[in-house]
Amino acid sequence: MVANPVDETRIFWSSSSGRPTPAAIERCGAQALRLAHRIEDPEPAVVFIDCAQTDASAEIERLRVENGDQHYLIPVLHELSDECIVALIARGAHDAVSRDDLSEPQAIIERARAQTRLLSFARHGIADFSTLQNHMDGMVSPVFSKNASGLYTGCNEVFEHFLGIDRSGILGKTVYDVAPSDLALTYHQADLDLLRKGSVQTYAAGVRNGAGVVRMVRFYKGAVYGEDGRVAGIVGAMHDIDDVRGLETARHEIHEVTSCISAKLVKPESPAEADRDRPLLERVAAGDASALAQLYRLYHRRLARFLTRLTWKTEVIEEIINDTFMVVWKRAGDFRGEASVSTWIIGIAYRSALRALRDLRRSEFEPLTFDHADTMAQYWHDHELSDLLEKALDLLPVEQRLVMALAYVLGHSVGEIAHITGCPVTTVKARMHRARCKLRETLDMLGAAKCV
Repeated sequence: MVANPVDETRIFWSSSSGRPTPAAIERCGAQALRLAHRIEDPEPAVVFIDCAQTDASAEIERLRVENGDQHYLIPVLHELSDECIVALIARGAHDAVSRDDLSEPQAIIERARAQTRLLSFARHGIADFSTLQNHMDGMVSPVFSKNASGLYTGCNEVFEHFLGIDRSGILGKTVYDVAPSDLALTYHQADLDLLRKGSVQTYAAGVRNGAGVVRMVRFYKGAVYGEDGRVAGIVGAMHDIDDVRGLETARHEIHEVTSCISAKLVKPESPAEADRDRPLLERVAAGDASALAQLYRLYHRRLARFLTRLTWKTEVIEEIINDTFMVVWKRAGDFRGEASVSTWIIGIAYRSALRALRDLRRSEFEPLTFDHADTMAQYWHDHELSDLLEKALDLLPVEQRLVMALAYVLGHSVGEIAHITGCPVTTVKARMHRARCKLRETLDMLGAAKCV
């Protein structure tokens, strides 16, 4: 086996007060920054930040200003509270630990290195399959990647051993070059379906191994998206069909890659995609702050888009999001799977938003009002239909606005919206009906109804 490239990830100790590098992380390869807050090489690295005698948020901000957002930041404090952890993650931390946690830092460093390599992959380009190879080498499942043309762009050593084919005989080839034609046809059809629909894909099929024996395995594949929003390729993993733990491992590994490298895009999430966040939530329930940070980054943009239907004030939106993740951090262990993780988190955000609605001045959330249609037309000077719809949504009453945002901004079903809002399905349908009627009236006033 080749050495795991994850061990090459650099680890730094940043201390404004000049405190020496803790011995435990120094034994793991950590080096003190020559100048606090300054990382000379832009390649993503793990950075432990000494916050014992300084403002942790200010330290994180200084590191980000000096070096950008590509590094994995871990503030180290004497003691940690729930409020402190969520606040630091909101400011850009990827994990948060106490000085006591550094007595045995191996697990912290292991998860930090894995995530840092994903940050490196994202930094080098959405569809940079050569960089993806470095991450695949560290996966335990047989893993492969293909571009949108169906050519293999990478695989790990486990995949090579399973097929009994050297990497040189796989890269640049198609499934028809590495598998019998009848099996290759199955893989090819599944790939075409995934490339067309995006999202994730799971199916069982036979695979001929290095001994020439066809074994039944389960594939778990995820689409990789390019900057233009189109599917740029596929990352997939295989595992024994009877190995339930292998499925969860494959699901988690592929999710880690696809969610990170496609993070700049906001796509509707299918139920299969939503369930993939269950392992992260389980880690949060076990007190893993790095898992909370990952969930925060996965959901922040979706929640922000949803909450803009309530207010345009960034500080209000961020406060609601932080309140949401405080509840996630404290109550992750209460999740029972009655709904998807996505629906559960959005439900928390919905209730947090309603609390903010009661606590803050109602004028901050009330829609704009106009006395005359000509005044409204003057306000909407561009008359672009998409723009009109956006602004017409802002005129809806709050409850109707939220329901429409859940349905058409986040893509939730009526049943999921009922679960999120705690209302009967009939109430959700009624609110959506009234919202559509109101939108039709508004657009008709502006002469845009014929365009809908």
